Amino acid sequence: MKIQLKTTALALPFLLLSQSALAAQSVDKRIEVQGDLRLNLEVQRGEVEILPWDQSAITVTGTLDELSEGLTVKQNAGTISIEDKLPRHYSGSNKEGSRLTIKVPKQLKLYSEGVSANYKVSELSGDINVQTVSGNIKADGLSEQVSINTVSGNIVSQGLEGKLKLETVSGNIKDKQSLGKVSYTLVSGKLNADSGAEQVSIELVSGDAKVNLDKVERLKAQSVSGDLNLSVSGLTTKASLESVSGDISFSLPANLDATFTIDGGPSGDIDNRLTQDKPKRPKYGPGSSLQLQMGNGSADILINTISGDINLK
Repeated sequence: MKIQLKTTALALPFLLLSQSALAAQSVDKRIEVQGDLRLNLEVQRGEVEILPWDQSAITVTGTLDELSEGLTVKQNAGTISIEDKLPRHYSGSNKEGSRLTIKVPKQLKLYSEGVSANYKVSELSGDINVQTVSGNIKADGLSEQVSINTVSGNIVSQGLEGKLKLETVSGNIKDKQSLGKVSYTLVSGKLNADSGAEQVSIELVSGDAKVNLDKVERLKAQSVSGDLNLSVSGLTTKASLESVSGDISFSLPANLDATFTIDGGPSGDIDNRLTQDKPKRPKYGPGSSLQLQMGNGSADILINTISGDINLK
């Protein structure tokens, strides 16, 4: 028994040293690329920053997750797959995970995913897809086709341009200076956007939205029980706003050319502070409606609710 205790005591420092070395495992890898690039990236937890540079190569630097089985790289023609491989089932006291900086050519197809990993992606162009489960995503200066998706994390984006899709379930979205065509989808989170996009789509369930827009061609917003607070500086073609029980507040310029068709539903209320037109109420039963024209009425604005309030200002 004494020998066994002594052996255990001697082995303990080496075990601790091994665990410490594993936790501090560093990575410094360079992968040469040629022509069009598709990068598949998987980091389950930690902090990942993806940056552009002017070289035909990918570099990965930083430290790996304490439980990482190593960084695997697979290359097939123009497709490169990089994975920070973790055991199928794992738990660990270190919740920080991997901390990686990845440099890539500016133009590429990127598909990156994680579980609790936070992603920061900047100044890339191409088909950009970033998704995670509980991690946050920060996106700056991405262009062409951009899809960002998280379940319970938050999305913060600025200066995106092209065909944009931002989605979260219970997280929040904060978007600034986006251009092109943008789609926001939330379930119970909050949306705060200040956008210059020409086409905008908003889908909410119980979350609230506060969105300021420049001159838009098309605007579509749908909500179940969340409130829509929308403002535009101009509208050229069409706006369609719908809610079940959520309130709709719509701010528009006084010189707008538009035709309005508004339905307050069986129990909704219409408050028009934009013009002198008053809503009409049925002789018998609840509900209200309003039709009006501003200027030459070139744009169509359709607003309806079942039990929410509609405010024009």
